[in-house]
Amino acid sequence: MSDKVVLVIYGRGGHQEQMRRLLNQLKKASPEMKFVSIADVPDTLGAVKHLECPEPRDKFSRWGTPLKVPYSALITLIQCIRLSFKHEISGIVSTGPGMAVLPSILFRLLSKQVIYIESWSRFYSGSLTGRFMYYIANVFYVQNKSMLAIFPKAKYSGRL
Repeated sequence: MSDKVVLVIYGRGGHQEQMRRLLNQLKKASPEMKFVSIADVPDTLGAVKHLECPEPRDKFSRWGTPLKVPYSALITLIQCIRLSFKHEISGIVSTGPGMAVLPSILFRLLSKQVIYIESWSRFYSGSLTGRFMYYIANVFYVQNKSMLAIFPKAKYSGRL
């Protein structure tokens, strides 16, 4: 097993950009930090190991999503287990996609740190993933102060 690493899970678009900004800040503070990643896009962030999973939902079909979400969640969970055999994962950080829910439950059961960052595009309502992760994560961050009314135990971090 290799050195300790952090698992990061993100999706395309804004989730990926938020993770890129977070990792840039973390690398400045701790240059020796290593991470592995799971996303529905190819790695552009410099992970030690990156696994691609299928996109969790079909944004163009309302009928495809109920079938794709369980499949994507299962694939992501299997990938987390594979990564756990090769790397000593100290915790998980996610910037939002639903594919992070099952791995977060798994790592909480394994007494690992789970950190969730609600999307910067949320001002008045929590995302579906955020509503689950609020109860799963050890630390739950919001990027807009108005979200503290929805998630009172969250920590306000400001925008990434």
